Amino acid sequence: MTQLIIFVNGPFGVGKTTAVAELNKLIPDALIIDPEKVGHMLWAQLPEVMRMEEFELEPIWPALTRTLIEQVHRTYGRDLLIPMTIVRPRVFGEIVQPIRDLGIAVTHVTLLAQPETIRERLRQRGEGPDRWGELSWEGLQVERCLASLALPVFATHIDTEHLTPPQIAAAVITLAGLADPEGRLI
Repeated sequence: MTQLIIFVNGPFGVGKTTAVAELNKLIPDALIIDPEKVGHMLWAQLPEVMRMEEFELEPIWPALTRTLIEQVHRTYGRDLLIPMTIVRPRVFGEIVQPIRDLGIAVTHVTLLAQPETIRERLRQRGEGPDRWGELSWEGLQVERCLASLALPVFATHIDTEHLTPPQIAAAVITLAGLADPEGRLI
């Protein structure tokens, strides 16, 4: 079977990491690659004054992330599950298009929910007031992320408003062609 990459996008707090954990139960041999950890690794190398506000704004973060994905895919030959918020079309293109150009199958989905639902999910995961305000930096990004992720480049959209994590995972594997319409693995 051809190895594929499933990229799960969405606003901070929508449930990407939870969805990917559920996907990993369905595809147990898949590896989870977390681009956020690439960003933290990069920031650990830079003095604070050189760090941008978010990873997407770091000039070398897209190339580092893409290289990690390509090399892990090539070296280990496994399906990859990637949870990451990417809301800038240029950055998304810098990461995903070169991978597709290599002939690697990439399924990209964007998880969405109403802003208040996302904020509640952030609270449930322990986000609270910090130096950014009432509900952390992530909580302040909800509307900006939702507006950008509505762009066609970020389709296919999955409305997670009333879905459980297993239902979200079933929708993703169906869209990736790994399951029938009822969510049973093919």
